[in-house]
Amino acid sequence: MRKILLLVNPLFDSHRRRYLPGIFNVFRDAGLQFEVLETSPDRATNLLLRDKVANNIDAIFVCGGDGTIFDTLQWLAGSEVPLGIIPFGTGNVLAQNLRIPRNPAQAARWLLNTTPLTVPLGKITCPAANGTDTWFFAMAAGMGGHAAMMRAAARFRKHSAGRLAYFMAGFETLLTYPLQPFQIEITTLSGEVLQRRASEVIAVHVAELNLWRPGGGLQLPFLRLASVETASRPQLLKASLEALVLGAGQRHRQPAQNAAARYEDVLRVACTPLSGHTYSQPIAIEADGEVLGYSSAIIEMAGASIRLLAQVSV
Repeated sequence: MRKILLLVNPLFDSHRRRYLPGIFNVFRDAGLQFEVLETSPDRATNLLLRDKVANNIDAIFVCGGDGTIFDTLQWLAGSEVPLGIIPFGTGNVLAQNLRIPRNPAQAARWLLNTTPLTVPLGKITCPAANGTDTWFFAMAAGMGGHAAMMRAAARFRKHSAGRLAYFMAGFETLLTYPLQPFQIEITTLSGEVLQRRASEVIAVHVAELNLWRPGGGLQLPFLRLASVETASRPQLLKASLEALVLGAGQRHRQPAQNAAARYEDVLRVACTPLSGHTYSQPIAIEADGEVLGYSSAIIEMAGASIRLLAQVSV
């Protein structure tokens, strides 16, 4: 690497003031050229990035969280330009799975000793005013209470409160979110199509989601689907405790007969409202922590990939 484009999310102002000087020193000591570009909350940064990448950029380093990475994926998918992550965010799930140091200056130094790892992406398609909108994702996508929790975490000021915002949002969701059933159509690895109802669905493409180990993997060519079938608050709570405390979903564990959630490997899952069912409110949909729509989504492998800078296969 000779020339780096450094994307910085200005929402993490304290991280920016505290860590950017040290990151700059790492690059200077390595003899690298670098340019800094602040991201925009309305995703208008994408237009600027296309011009920058065309100008002989060897790599892009993102100083931000999983949301900043999600925005970058939307135009970098399929490109040969590698992406490095310097964690500034709250969850930093992708950095967790790549084993990137949490200290930003250490992460910058770590990235200089990496090689590009090709990672297949998922994609999610949701209805829009003029047809449909499609986004790429790297970690997970789903529909139900966990997506509502992502929306609530922003209201609890996740950028300043940190993980406390997610705990508060999760507690609020478990107590007040109206669990509602919807139809899911699953395509298995063998191509078999299955239909059933669920009240919570999340398709995972990582091995670790903070404390949860759902059995996915960044280099796997399929998604690990977790679903809760009954619209029951105790059942959702039980599924959460089984996942976080008992390790439900891990591949080496046999599922319990009375498990609250079902885990399976899939290529595609389509979520749609039940015909004739009256919904008290639209059901939230998210990908990589970003709430993208409501009530209907197709989640599948994208047939596109990203090159992530890493020191190990994951």
